[in-house]
Amino acid sequence: MHKNKYNLAGLLQMDEIRGAGKAPRKAYSYMLTESQGPRNEEVRRLRKPHTQGITLVECIVAVAILAFAVAGPMTLASASLRASRDARNELIATHLAEEGIEAIHSIRDNNSADDNTIDHNKWTQNLLNKCDNGCVIDITDHAANVWANSALVQCPGGDCTSVEKIYENKASGLYRQGNGAFSLASWDLTPFKRNMKVTGIDSMSNPSRQIHVVSTVTYAGYGGKLRTVSIGDDLYNWFPPLN
Repeated sequence: MHKNKYNLAGLLQMDEIRGAGKAPRKAYSYMLTESQGPRNEEVRRLRKPHTQGITLVECIVAVAILAFAVAGPMTLASASLRASRDARNELIATHLAEEGIEAIHSIRDNNSADDNTIDHNKWTQNLLNKCDNGCVIDITDHAANVWANSALVQCPGGDCTSVEKIYENKASGLYRQGNGAFSLASWDLTPFKRNMKVTGIDSMSNPSRQIHVVSTVTYAGYGGKLRTVSIGDDLYNWFPPLN
């Protein structure tokens, strides 16, 4: 009987031989129903949608989502590093500008302390004639532990391009603007440039009371854009005339 489960032709022949009896028809109906079970299951299995794997569209969408998820943090990290680098350079430029003011301030102090003239007119010695059209200062050029007037270098023709470059010594952390006294082999060129300008207030050529000093540092920022840090200060004569 198991052999004839799937043999529909044989069942039809049996039905013709035995006649239209109820018993053979029941057996045929039973066997036909039983035989349809495995076949229907196989058909359903073959027609069942294939769920193992993904389509090309799904793959593209997944890759796009992953790309967007990664691009955001990467862009933020890059912007943070750029901002940190720019902030560091701006801080260095600010200190270099302040250093220029302090150097001029120190030279003024030394001039005033050494001025034994009656009218005390040497407090601006070498400040105006060297820095009225721009100058630079090499902080490593000093004598007797103080900055001297020789540290000031006048910008030729008022153009400081050739002398305003700043060098750094990695070992000591010092910055300088001269090519004398030390070998440039141990000094690396930096992106910073500095120049200073001194202007008389009460008199352009021979001020007796007040001068104005401006220290300017420039450097290339992000994308090569020129950045500028400029600091100004007023210096006064220690012994101004009383009249």
